Amino acid sequence: MERKWWHNKVAYQIYPKSFNDTNGDGIGDIKGIIDKLDYLKELGIDIIWISPIYQSPFVDQGYDISDYYRIDEKFGTMEDFDTLLEEAKSRDMHIVMDLVINHCSDKHEWFKKALENPAGKYGDYFYFRKGKDGNPPSNYRSYFGGSAWEKVEGTDLYYLHMFAKEQPDLNWYNKEVLDELYKMINWWLDKGVSGFRIDAIINIAKDLNFENLEPDGEDGLVHAGKVAEHATGIGSMLEI
Repeated sequence: MERKWWHNKVAYQIYPKSFNDTNGDGIGDIKGIIDKLDYLKELGIDIIWISPIYQSPFVDQGYDISDYYRIDEKFGTMEDFDTLLEEAKSRDMHIVMDLVINHCSDKHEWFKKALENPAGKYGDYFYFRKGKDGNPPSNYRSYFGGSAWEKVEGTDLYYLHMFAKEQPDLNWYNKEVLDELYKMINWWLDKGVSGFRIDAIINIAKDLNFENLEPDGEDGLVHAGKVAEHATGIGSMLEI
């Protein structure tokens, strides 16, 4: 087997919000990670995996990204992040970022435009479907409980969210979406990030017929995990 750069390396996950606060606001920050690099190096850490620090409303601890190209001001600036990359590289350490691309935040520009015109270009960035007999399009239960479909006010449409209603699922069957995601990923790699831990990737495959499945609870719904197991083709979807 070909040896990859991460083989035989020790990785350490950092949840920035609670890691090290350098400005006294009660929230950990990027400068706090920089301050601990020597300590982490002494521990034998080669790879630092950073939980989401992108711009976010933080409905789900940053796993609801509203801008993939910006650092949330809670954690610092892009200049701070560039310094982190430089300082890590000088110690022969790698930075790996958490990345959420099954869904984004409902505050993302794509979704705001989709709500303005669900039949338009950005509507197809997500999954908008009409209800069935006064009910949601299917009996999917989100990971967080309740229907995985949220009604669009003033319409007969619903949008799919396998997590919180503020986290609409992205349409991985739309090439434009994939192009946007890959462009963003390469932007971070070009900046100097060594790689990504991809969150919730098992959920990108969908049965586009959105058929009801056998309920697993008294609410008549079926858990999102079982929905993901039912969908096929995820292997080919991840071939780049």
